[in-house]
Amino acid sequence: MIPHLPCTYSTISASDLLAKVLPGFCIDKPIKCLFWQRGANDIYQVHTAEALYYLRLYRSNAYPREACEFEVEALNYLHNKNCPVAYPIAQKSGGYLAEIQAPEGPRLALLCAEAKGVVPDYKSLSDCQKVGESVAQFHLASQDFTTDWQRPKLDLRGLLDEPMNTIRTHLERHPKELKILESIATELRAAVQSAPESSLDIGVVHGDLHGGNSHIHEGLVTHFDFEECAIGYRVYDIGTLKWGCAANNSEGWSAILQGYEAVKPLTDVERSLINTFVLLREISEIAYGIRHVDYFGHGDIMATDAGDMSSRLKRIQKQLG
Repeated sequence: MIPHLPCTYSTISASDLLAKVLPGFCIDKPIKCLFWQRGANDIYQVHTAEALYYLRLYRSNAYPREACEFEVEALNYLHNKNCPVAYPIAQKSGGYLAEIQAPEGPRLALLCAEAKGVVPDYKSLSDCQKVGESVAQFHLASQDFTTDWQRPKLDLRGLLDEPMNTIRTHLERHPKELKILESIATELRAAVQSAPESSLDIGVVHGDLHGGNSHIHEGLVTHFDFEECAIGYRVYDIGTLKWGCAANNSEGWSAILQGYEAVKPLTDVERSLINTFVLLREISEIAYGIRHVDYFGHGDIMATDAGDMSSRLKRIQKQLG
């Protein structure tokens, strides 16, 4: 028999979470727990007699605890400002983050309220406009947010410098493809650095508004999955929306932008830089796939090869004109 081998990722039993972890949260008696979805983290659907919740089990070492505490405080702040978000549920012992000992190491667990509804229909101009309005509303509501918890900012360092360092290491044997990415990165850096500091709004950003982390119910848009939230350029959220759900949907994109600006007008500079931030999102996504390749797998779309990395960026650049 082969000796015991280390584990890099495990799937925690839903029945054990139901029996041993969920009773520690401030909810009515949990009666059912289902393993719901595997994405960047593991999601479990939790049922009580009258309510639905979702438990996120962060991967071991995917995020430092301080980053998760930042997320909790941001969500609570938005919830207290009456912004529709999937807000966190406290533990009976205090705090919000439970720690679970998994075979690969400690994993944090966060229970959040249900984001009612379904993913918005981005072919519906009405849904698109409501999504834009809702993003602007939580940007406005979080203007005065402060916290002692620290996490890396979504500024040029977080969106470009660090991702490019990851990409350079990965492409050290592919100088042709790396040269293409370096050229695009230089253009993006210059575009952002040329903007007057006062022209770019900085504050809490969701960080992963690709279109699927929002639900709409009876006209109300609720946002969830804030694990990438940070202080950063607000226009990054807008660029990520375009990247994820409206890059090839000009009418839908116009409706999203119209909805956003009806609540929170952009500066001329921010408007001119949206496509720059679409490309910054793509670079960040490429680097994310490289960093987490042992989780997503070398064959997964998030762990692209050298040729695909450069062709994706060039294709998006061409689409944006």
